[in-house]
Amino acid sequence: MNREKIGTDSSGVGRKEDLLAELAGQREALIQACWAHQIWSTPKLTTAGGQPVQVLFPGWLNRGEGPDFKDARVLIGGDEHFGSVEIHMNEGDWYSHGHHEDAAYENVVLHVVLHRSERAARAQAGRLIPVFHAASFLTERVLVVMRDPEEMLKRYESLPGRCGLRAALKGPERIASAIAHAAEVRARGKAERLFPLWDSADDDQILFRLIFQSMGYRPYADSFVSIAQRFPLRELALLMDLERSRARDEVLSRWFGALNLLKEPDTPYDGDAGEEYSRWSELWQSLHLPVDDFPILKRVGRPWNSPERRLVGLFHHLYQMSPKGWLASWLDILYELDGLRDESHLRKAALQALERAFSTPEDEPWRGRISFRSPPAGKTAQLIGRGRIIIVMANAVIPFFLAYARRRGDKELEKLLYRLFIVLPPEAPNSKTRFMEHRLLLTKPLPATLRSQQGLLQIYQDFCTSFYEGCHACHFPDLIGDPRTH
Repeated sequence: MNREKIGTDSSGVGRKEDLLAELAGQREALIQACWAHQIWSTPKLTTAGGQPVQVLFPGWLNRGEGPDFKDARVLIGGDEHFGSVEIHMNEGDWYSHGHHEDAAYENVVLHVVLHRSERAARAQAGRLIPVFHAASFLTERVLVVMRDPEEMLKRYESLPGRCGLRAALKGPERIASAIAHAAEVRARGKAERLFPLWDSADDDQILFRLIFQSMGYRPYADSFVSIAQRFPLRELALLMDLERSRARDEVLSRWFGALNLLKEPDTPYDGDAGEEYSRWSELWQSLHLPVDDFPILKRVGRPWNSPERRLVGLFHHLYQMSPKGWLASWLDILYELDGLRDESHLRKAALQALERAFSTPEDEPWRGRISFRSPPAGKTAQLIGRGRIIIVMANAVIPFFLAYARRRGDKELEKLLYRLFIVLPPEAPNSKTRFMEHRLLLTKPLPATLRSQQGLLQIYQDFCTSFYEGCHACHFPDLIGDPRTH
């Protein structure tokens, strides 16, 4: 690589302006790729203020929301910094993009920019963020090397970790065993974190709260938990003795009202939606209760996953389980599955039983509605689909009943829960599981089960984001085995 400074050509004539003009048409991917592969004119890097910079680990490329690289490890002026790196073509983009007001950027330790400005980046709390001026460490040859920066980024993303190389040497069985062990560790950890909840609540209320939390799982989890605590199960039980339509009005007017979903509409509501809105608003106002501390004001994600649809689906699940009791009904579902030992049969039976427990009546108008304000969708769908049910199982039902079984010494229930963990399908793939699959260089596809997915997430949490030493000093490869033995 040409180590010639960006500021001069072979004749000594300054070319910095020409190169910057050529770079002006590039996107951030160019600088991201340079940062990922550390392709600079010299290994002796400095901040814009002159402090020496040593990049121990560039971080994991982030394609989602938040900073461009996460979990980077950088020495700045001799001090070690572990956090995120944000990259912009223009330094002022930090403010135009609103990062100074976003808590997700609070742990940015270095701001990498091509063009400087007079206003340096500051975190939300006011901390000044060191600046790395990329233009000072680029050469003309970089444009050749980085002719396709997106391809360079894909290469960086797909590079296997040391764990993947070790797994390739030891065979797929060894990595599958490590993933299965990690999944059990994750399940036990979730269960153990629930034990303190029994100091202030009973079985039914704890399970009620956990299912609510999982149903609102990002970004509505806090709001849904607040609803479960504000209107506890023992109070709702009285309303569940009413006829379904009346119980539906009483319960949902409380939930919608507390979450500020019955505020004055921007446009009039028509038809059945308008009548229902007016009826629930009157019921809510008659209670003279304040709105919740966590009002849902912003819609995110897919429209069919709206908080309104989730709440209505939760009501029908609650109403279906109420005659016998929340906990007793869930135990019935689990014990019904306990006699099924064949894994393929257990998987099918478990999914059918769970989908029945969360089913919505055909005449429920919210099956074809996203919000009060939206027009009829022209199609209908279950309010709580299989994907969300699996999330509820992974984050609420299985952890709760593992803790419940251990408190009571019920070994048979504990065994059943682990069998469900093995046979239930996984959640939809996400950035973390895709990241782990790349790093582990899987030569044989993992079983499409909840256990495999949870194991990958636990390894990611325990190793990829927890060890400040970075990938080069990670201890996980040692758990797969010594590469010298076969």
